[in-house]
Amino acid sequence: MPETWLLSLGESGLASALRQSAIGYPLLSSAHILGLGILVGSIVTLDLRMLNIVKRGRLSELAPLLSRVAGCGLLLSIVSGLLLFSVQPAHYLDNSAFLLKLVLVSLALINVAIVHSLPAWRVLLAGQPASLLLKFTATVSLLLWLAILIAGRWIAFV
Repeated sequence: MPETWLLSLGESGLASALRQSAIGYPLLSSAHILGLGILVGSIVTLDLRMLNIVKRGRLSELAPLLSRVAGCGLLLSIVSGLLLFSVQPAHYLDNSAFLLKLVLVSLALINVAIVHSLPAWRVLLAGQPASLLLKFTATVSLLLWLAILIAGRWIAFV
């Protein structure tokens, strides 16, 4: 049962230490927001460039760099998010906004995997402009990440 395993995260020594620390949870929350800022900032910049809304910079140079920076932000967000989750796993598993955020993040990561597997992505990396298909995936990406930020913020109010 995955739910049992997830609930057991709350019994870990690290989760207990975070609950008892005056600064641990706020620092971890700050790291999560930093990770999201790096992740979403990189993705939005790349998506806006693929949509030709931002015109500066060559996509063949920006795309690999921004993808790697987004990957670093994703890693920080996942690690900090898991640790934040461990402090109150039952609460989060019962929170509809949190569950929606997980679904949206999954869809956004599927979108990333699709983009990076497309021949049009390789053509873009070779210096050609973004195809209509890549522009569509960039639009989907922007909408998903905006929804993820809203769902994430909503967690505190549900």
